[in-house]
Amino acid sequence: MSNPPYTKHTLPNGLRLILVPLNGVNSVATAVMVGVGSRYETRSINGVSHFLEHMVFKGTKKYPTTEDVNFIERIGGLQNAYTDIDITNYHNKVLSTDWSQALELNKELATKPLLEQKHIDKERDVILEEMKRYEDEPANKVGEVFHSMFYPSSTLGMRVIGERDSLLASQGSTLRSYHDRWYSPERMVVVLAGNLGEKLKAQSSKLKTTTQISKVIEKVEEWFGGLKKSNTSKTSSKRKTSENEDFRIVVDNQDQPKLEVVTKPDASQAHLTIGLRTFARGSEDRFGWSLLNLILGVGFTSRLFKEIREKRGLCYAIRSGADSWADVGYWSIYAGVATEKVEEATKAILVELSKAAEKGVTQEEINIAKKRIKTVLAFKSEDPEFFTEWYGRQELYGMPVLTIEDYIKKLESVTKQHINALIKKYFLTNTLNMALVWNRKRDEKLGKLLHL
Repeated sequence: MSNPPYTKHTLPNGLRLILVPLNGVNSVATAVMVGVGSRYETRSINGVSHFLEHMVFKGTKKYPTTEDVNFIERIGGLQNAYTDIDITNYHNKVLSTDWSQALELNKELATKPLLEQKHIDKERDVILEEMKRYEDEPANKVGEVFHSMFYPSSTLGMRVIGERDSLLASQGSTLRSYHDRWYSPERMVVVLAGNLGEKLKAQSSKLKTTTQISKVIEKVEEWFGGLKKSNTSKTSSKRKTSENEDFRIVVDNQDQPKLEVVTKPDASQAHLTIGLRTFARGSEDRFGWSLLNLILGVGFTSRLFKEIREKRGLCYAIRSGADSWADVGYWSIYAGVATEKVEEATKAILVELSKAAEKGVTQEEINIAKKRIKTVLAFKSEDPEFFTEWYGRQELYGMPVLTIEDYIKKLESVTKQHINALIKKYFLTNTLNMALVWNRKRDEKLGKLLHL
């Protein structure tokens, strides 16, 4: 589309505002995204990004108690936040008439937390219980093990939730120092999507804003314009992948398959993840790979579901998915299988990958995958919160911002030859990895199965 369905406004301090007007909805989603997460931590403070995200809900300058912070629910809205490897996001959704209150709360959470010591110990205990819950969920545990084995000596491989010792060591001063270091305006993207008044209209090469959109811009300038840029210097041992990023890069140099096993005596089922190293977030390969991922491991019509579950009856759940960051990425397959059938399931999964490497995919499979993705995007486009993620993440990560229409054009240009070339490029034995959580000890026979 020549006239993109969003507009961007950058404040003098570097904070970016993305506005996405949508017709036919009565709600507005707001988000304040911060470009920081677990990979920006050190081992001694691992988990502090997530800890901080919890603590801001205990009170801010304007909303000093948890009861005050939770007013969004009292006006009928939805509020939440999450922390990931390279992003922390404070988000909510309300009726369009309440957008100002919703945005102000997210502003307070991101920029004005009290971080009072009296709440630190209690919330630490809450997170430790959250950690125990994850340990009790083998499907979650195998994902953590799989991720860590890819990046064992990097902050990228650390757990988002942190470790028990690093959480116990974190105090109010730890959280305040971390907030001061990373929560700077040039690392923030503010996004509003939904009923923002009339749609943006093109006037020559400029965008003409409506009165309500002008009010949003004024509020963002008022609430965020006074934030000071970070003066922290960058060091030569770290990579600056965009204006706002600062972390040690990861270089993929795996030369043989790897197996990691966690023995959980009370596990009644074996949980396995098998995967391969792929590409960084901005790679053009991601468009073809999104189609390949659906063909192989997403939904009832995927090859893995039909072969491993329907034909062989080896599992209830099997699925694939891709993860990528500024420097590296991987693709993985998860399955929960009977303990005595792990070897059979592993062989069957690898056979399917080998078939794909040998014979490629069919044009019919590609056509179906393209239709599926377009349909999913159509469904998701009915929710303003989807657009805060869609546009906000692209902007935060310093990527060229694609509209839905731009993305679909990229998908449509993908050919059978392109996908088959991707399979040849990335389906490599030396980058195979397998993580397993079950009630037995390590079985070296499984490691010998890892080849294509």
